[in-house]
Amino acid sequence: MAEKPIKLFSTHADRYPERDDLDVALGAVRAALAAIPYVGGSITELLSMVLAPPVMRRRDEWLMELADGLDRLKATVEGFKIENLADNEPFVSAVIQATRIAIGTHEQEKRAMLRNALLNIAAGKGPQEELQQIYLDAIDAFTLSHVKVLKLLWTGLNDLIRAGLWDTLHPYAISDYATAIGHLHPDLKGQDGLMQYVMTDLMNRGFSSVSRPTDTFSPSPRVTNMGIEFLRFVLEPPK
Repeated sequence: MAEKPIKLFSTHADRYPERDDLDVALGAVRAALAAIPYVGGSITELLSMVLAPPVMRRRDEWLMELADGLDRLKATVEGFKIENLADNEPFVSAVIQATRIAIGTHEQEKRAMLRNALLNIAAGKGPQEELQQIYLDAIDAFTLSHVKVLKLLWTGLNDLIRAGLWDTLHPYAISDYATAIGHLHPDLKGQDGLMQYVMTDLMNRGFSSVSRPTDTFSPSPRVTNMGIEFLRFVLEPPK
C-alpha cells in the first residue's frame, strides 16, 4: 500500500495522517532497500529507521504549517481563494522549491521565512518570478547570521536606539559594524571570520554595500533595494 499523500488544500482533519501511514511508508522503504544488491543491514536500518522518520515528519509538519498559513490568508485577504492556486504555476513551482529547502533544514526560523515567502506569492505580493527563485535560493544558502546582519544593515540605527545602545551625543562610540553587531547580537560578538564571510557574501549577491565588519558604522542604511525587497519578502507575511 502506498503512502497517502497529504492534501495541501484539504480540510484540517485530512492534513494530519494516521501513524499507520507512517508505518506503511517505513515498510516500503525497508522493502525497497532490501531489494538493492550489496546494501548491508546497517545501511538499511540507518536509512529506514534513522533518516526516514524525521524526513517524513519534517515534510508533514511543513505542509501543515503552509496549509494553516493559507487558511489564515483566506480569512484575512478579501477575494483570496485557495483553490485558484492549483492553476498558479509560479506558486506551484515555488512550493516545490521551498518544500525541498524546508525538508533540508531543522531551523524553524528558515521555515518561517519560506512560509512567509510562499504566502506573499500566493497573495500576489511577491517580487517578479525570477527574483522569487533567487530569494528562495538565498534562504537555502544563507545562515541565520546572514539575515541578522542584513537586517542590521537596514534598520541598525533604529534597533540600537530602541535597545538604548545609541547615544546621539557620542555617535562614534560604535565605531564599526563589528561593534554594532556585537551589541545587537551577542552570539556573534568576536566571530570576525564568520562576519567577514557573511558580509562579503551579502555584498556579492547584491544585497548590501558593506564588505567588512571593520568598515565604519553608518547611521544610514547600507542595504540595497534588492536586499530590502528580500527582507520584506521573507520576514513580513502578507496583511
